[in-house]
Amino acid sequence: MSAPATPKGQRTRERLIEASGTVFARKGCAASGVADICAAAGLAVGGFYRYFASKEEIIEALARELRDELIRAVSELPQQKDAEKEALVISAAFFGAAAARLDSFKAMREAEAGNESLARDFYGPLAEVIAGRLGRFVPGPRASAHAWALLGSLYFYAVKFMVWDKGSVPARAPEAAARLCARGLSRKSFPWWDPALTGPSKARPAPGDTGAIMLAAAEEVFGRCGYNGARVSEIAKKAGFAAGTFYLFFSSKEEALEKVVMRMRDSLVKKAAAYSAGAGSRVETEAMAFRALFDFIREHPYGYRIMREAEFTDASLADAYYGYILRNYAAQLKKTAVAGEFNIDDPELLALALMGMGHMLGMKRVLWGGFRGMSENEMLKAVFEGIK
Repeated sequence: MSAPATPKGQRTRERLIEASGTVFARKGCAASGVADICAAAGLAVGGFYRYFASKEEIIEALARELRDELIRAVSELPQQKDAEKEALVISAAFFGAAAARLDSFKAMREAEAGNESLARDFYGPLAEVIAGRLGRFVPGPRASAHAWALLGSLYFYAVKFMVWDKGSVPARAPEAAARLCARGLSRKSFPWWDPALTGPSKARPAPGDTGAIMLAAAEEVFGRCGYNGARVSEIAKKAGFAAGTFYLFFSSKEEALEKVVMRMRDSLVKKAAAYSAGAGSRVETEAMAFRALFDFIREHPYGYRIMREAEFTDASLADAYYGYILRNYAAQLKKTAVAGEFNIDDPELLALALMGMGHMLGMKRVLWGGFRGMSENEMLKAVFEGIK
C-alpha cells in the first residue's frame, strides 16, 4: 500500500510496525494475527487495513526497515585506512543496529524461511553495501565474496549471543569477524583440489526401506509447503503409501519434523567427514568441509527453510542441529588445530564464524546464482586467504 499522506498517518504506520516486531518476537510470525498487532499498538483492528493489506505486508515492511537501518549504520561509517579496521567498524555497526531492533531481527529470521524474495531483498542490498566498502581494498567479485562471508559471521554471532543466549555479543566477536575477513582463515595457502574428486552423492532410499522413503518424502513436503502447510496425507502420498502408513513410523507430524532435522544433521556431518578424510592439515579439512556443505545444500535445497521453521516450531531443534554441530566443531578445532594455525584462536568463535560463512556463501553461491566470474574454488580461496 502507498505511504500515509499525513505525519499522523506516518506515525501510526510506524507504531504498527514497531508493535508487530514485539508481537512476532513473542509469539512468532505464524502464530500472530492482525488482532494481536493492533492490540499491542492500541488500535482497532479496522485501522490496520488503512496501512497494510495483510500480515505478510507488515512483515515485509518490518524486514525492510531493519535492512535499511543496518545499511544506514554501515553506510554512515567513516572510511578506515585498512581492511581489518574497516571490517571491525562494519561489524560493530551491524551488532549495534541489530541489538537496537532485536525484535525485528528475530521476526525477520522466522519470516525469511518461507519467503525467498524477502530473504533476497534483505541480504542482497546489505551485502552490496558491505562489498562497496571492502571494495576499496579488494577488487571485483572478491569484494562481494568477502562481504557475504563477513555478513555470515556477523549473522551467526548475533543469533548465537543475542537470540539463543539472550545476551549481548562479546567484545571479542567483532574483532574475530574483522580479523577473519581481512587476514583470512590462516597464514597457510588455500588448498586447491580437483572438483572432480567430490560432488553430490545423495543416497536414495532402498526400494524396500519404507521408513527411509517416508522420511525423504517428509523432507520434500516440509520444504515445499512449510511445516504448517504440510499434511500427513500429502507426505504419505508422496512416499507412495496410504495415509495410515505414516503412523507406522511417526507418532505425529512433529516427530516427523524432528526426525527429518536429525537426518539432515547426521547427513551433513557424515558428508563433511567423508570429504575431509584425506586432508593433510586442519586448514585443508575446513576447505573440504565447505565443499561438503555446498554439495549438501544442492542435495537438500529445502534445508534452509526446514531448519528455520523447525527452530520456530520447537526451539530445542535449533540446539539439536546447530548447537550439536557447533559444540562438536569447536571441540574438534580445539583438539586438532596446531598452535597458531588459525588467525582466530578462540575455537567457539572460529566455529561460529565458519558456520556463518558457510551459511551465507552457500545460500548465495548454490541457491541464488553465485558470484559472477568467480568459480567455487576462487570464491573459497578469496575468503580463506583474506584481503591481501
